[in-house]
Amino acid sequence: MTTLNRTQAPPFQLSSDFTLPAPEVTHLKGGSPLLAFRGLPQEVVRFELILTGGKWDEIVSGASHFTSQLLPKGTRTKDAFQVAEAFERLGAHCEVVPGMDFVTVTLYSLSKTFAEACKLLHELLHEPAFNERELSLLKEIYLQNLRVNNEKSSFVASKEFRSAIYGSHHPYGSSIEEVQVAGINANIIQEHYRNRFKIHAATLVGPLSDSAVSELIDGLPVWKTPPESARSHTMTGKGSMRISMPSSIQSSIRIGKRCVRRSASTEYYETVLANHILGGFFGSRLMRNIREKKGLTYGIYSSMMHLQHDSFWGIGAEVNQENTPLVLEEIRKEVQDLISRPVPLSELNAARNYYAGSWQSENSTLFAVADKVKSLYLAGLPQDFYQSLLTCMMESGPGVIQRAAERTFTGEDLVEVIAG
Repeated sequence: MTTLNRTQAPPFQLSSDFTLPAPEVTHLKGGSPLLAFRGLPQEVVRFELILTGGKWDEIVSGASHFTSQLLPKGTRTKDAFQVAEAFERLGAHCEVVPGMDFVTVTLYSLSKTFAEACKLLHELLHEPAFNERELSLLKEIYLQNLRVNNEKSSFVASKEFRSAIYGSHHPYGSSIEEVQVAGINANIIQEHYRNRFKIHAATLVGPLSDSAVSELIDGLPVWKTPPESARSHTMTGKGSMRISMPSSIQSSIRIGKRCVRRSASTEYYETVLANHILGGFFGSRLMRNIREKKGLTYGIYSSMMHLQHDSFWGIGAEVNQENTPLVLEEIRKEVQDLISRPVPLSELNAARNYYAGSWQSENSTLFAVADKVKSLYLAGLPQDFYQSLLTCMMESGPGVIQRAAERTFTGEDLVEVIAG
């Protein structure tokens, strides 16, 4: 028997294979693709519908949110309690999540009860109740949460940051406020569901037979194609702003701007690496300086947010109000240093290895793999996108990082939003 030497770390091996398994691709009745992964050994199933009808498709602000929240709250023959009880009896769970671009309906179930859970899902999709009483309860809950959140500097800063970039009337920059909530009624909900919802794509993870997949597909509704008139929006960003919140003991800082959209291009790959070094992980420059060295915050990060029609980059941190000027100064120093001086090779290698290792860790389950494949489809990216991304990151030198940093982290369109 060989005894392990626990005083020495095992040799480090960096995988060079970052490919994702290809799904089985079939099509739903309306022509939308179903991306299926049926190799899961566990007897569980996740079925996910990606629907149009998100904020991007709204005619009335708030319609997408409340339609999505109300969808699982009853059918023509079952009230909200009966629907919840039926899913619970089957060991299943259904959740509906509204987003900026899409609404996602996800069904989790045991394999042996999936057929029956699907019948209930089909009933929700074909015969939603959209009950006025349930809508009133949801509106009341939303307003209570909104009033609480509007006292939090982090919530206000994030909300106003999007508005500063895109404008308060753009889907990516707008928020549902009390006046919009008051105007929502069941007729608006029904119209949004009828005219804006359409299956864009679907994913399936679980050991289902061909007949079970066919039965699932046959029960799904076929919505008419939503009008294109709701899909064009003008960006009217408001620029930098300071929101005074005297009751808050901290300031929430958001700095950023629109950035390169996710694409299979060298420019995008290099921007990902530059952002990662600046503030994309715990060993980043912003974390090492502003958290570890100076102790000015519990956490500071930078990230790229990719939406269906645009992308933006931003830095976020929560700090004591009296430290706000110093933190802003240190952020600017770190950005300028990344632009003006080449990244040391040791730091570059550490950042690369962390990114590659995190990517592999994030894809350790079939559910996570399905999510990655889905994101590639929604963005129109090739199957080898991640292989190309990580290969480019491993080969990029300090010079390209400096150029990417200057292009992304500076400029006249950079906005600063401080709430507190």
